[in-house]
Amino acid sequence: MGVINIKGSDLYYHHHSGDKLPGSLLFIHGVGGSHEVWSLQMNLGINSIAIDLPGHGQSGGKPGESIAECAASVADFLSALQLPRPLYLVGHSMGAAIAMTCALNYPEGLDGIILIGAGQRMKVMPALLDALSQGKNDPGFIRMAFSPQTSSTTVEEMVKTFAAVAPSILYTDFNACNELDVSHELDKISLPALVIVGADDKLTPLKLSQYLCSNISNCTLEIIADAGHFVMLEKPEEVNRLISEFLL
Repeated sequence: MGVINIKGSDLYYHHHSGDKLPGSLLFIHGVGGSHEVWSLQMNLGINSIAIDLPGHGQSGGKPGESIAECAASVADFLSALQLPRPLYLVGHSMGAAIAMTCALNYPEGLDGIILIGAGQRMKVMPALLDALSQGKNDPGFIRMAFSPQTSSTTVEEMVKTFAAVAPSILYTDFNACNELDVSHELDKISLPALVIVGADDKLTPLKLSQYLCSNISNCTLEIIADAGHFVMLEKPEEVNRLISEFLL
């Protein structure tokens, strides 16, 4: 665990050291999330950091209003920490969009990206954005993000997590996702990429991951059965195996 001040804001991160593999992983959470969403991925035998983005979890500051702004915060964070190389970004959903944007804008500091529940565009339901803009947060919508095969305990824990997030933060995050479009920039990503998607993902369906891997030059696509958008919580063993194999 640690805190580092970046441009006047204290950013919190969770750290787990590992000595089986060289280098580092930086885990980037999604909308309304925190480092806690990566609790099942933090012991892969490699130096691992999970960040709370500005305005999220235990970090200070305000949420980035665009994916590019969030990516700049991550780049500043990495510059300050100087993590051991090779360095890989692991992002989920909005975090995957941030990882892709870092690969486009700051590739010299990275050695690979792992994208989970990702898309070149991430359109959000207008009704959800409208409700959040009015300060209304009905966390039940997140149930649709999971596979029907996922345990109700896992699903309801995420519902509780979203219920505790301020509507203003969710709105800022979802709006940043809604404005994302890197469709015509993917061929500029030269870093090795691993794309992981749950077969039952309704928020970022399989076709988006297929598009990513069709347009990123050095990309591997892995589809996990009986998993939805939160595949790293729904099928942690499979996700961990795929990440570990990618690092070898």
